[in-house]
Amino acid sequence: MNRRDPEPESWDPLVKIPADVEQSDKLAWNLTARQLLQLALAGLALWALWQASRPVLPPLLFAIGALPVAAVSTAVVLGCRDGIGMDRWLGHMLRHHRAPHHLLPAPLMQTADGLAELPLPVTGIEEDGVLTLPHGCAVLSRTDTVNFTLRTMGEQRALVAAVGRWLNALTGPVQILVRTRRLDLVPLIAALRESAPTLPHPLLEDAACEHADFLAHLSEGRDLLARDVLLIHREDSADDAARQRVMRRAADSSSLLAAAEVGAHVLDAHHAWSALTAACDSDTPPHPRPAVPGQPVTLEGER
Repeated sequence: MNRRDPEPESWDPLVKIPADVEQSDKLAWNLTARQLLQLALAGLALWALWQASRPVLPPLLFAIGALPVAAVSTAVVLGCRDGIGMDRWLGHMLRHHRAPHHLLPAPLMQTADGLAELPLPVTGIEEDGVLTLPHGCAVLSRTDTVNFTLRTMGEQRALVAAVGRWLNALTGPVQILVRTRRLDLVPLIAALRESAPTLPHPLLEDAACEHADFLAHLSEGRDLLARDVLLIHREDSADDAARQRVMRRAADSSSLLAAAEVGAHVLDAHHAWSALTAACDSDTPPHPRPAVPGQPVTLEGER
């Protein structure tokens, strides 16, 4: 596209995906088979209660008691929260409430109330960052983000086309994980104030100190958040050939996403373990280079 050509006001999407692609089929009255069955069971239950209470309860009194039950049943059957039906959401809530809330990473020697073994999906980690899973292996890649809204229509089309080429080139399962965590500015503020006196000009030192004060004021007045985007490439086996394939697929994704101005960097063992630790304990600030399980920890002396 020539830079002098005017940008189009709008452009049609390259691929049209229907909004109800993952929704269940509607059988009658815009309701699914699951919803129709649940409403029928609720109606049969109310009818059975009416037949059983007819000799002792007048119809008006039964209607007053049955109306809230029918309203709650209808709301549960037809309601939706977090993208799932309200009945499934309530079932997940009950299972979470009844499940043990204290998990330990080691097998328990004896059964205790409220305690359970923590199932760890990662059984090992190699020096190159390949994670060993119970049924395969995986590689983590950290990606950058792109401001899509501020781009022109032509640039947006180019970015979408580049991401489409990456999706079409995938030869195995890939997971995109987006995490939001609290941002701790204390290490950055300390580094700015420590390095400010070493700057070559007094004005630069004053600017660094003012920026450190601004960051300190910002962290005190607001709850700052940071967003991490991870790509997880996985193979169903854990042999040497599978490890090489998953590393090659991660490298191919890095080169293809570069055309969409998205930087993807394969994490080594220390950074991959830091990402896993942050996922398990989001309140603790991630260590820049934590110790990897199974590798000796050494202390390098000052030279």
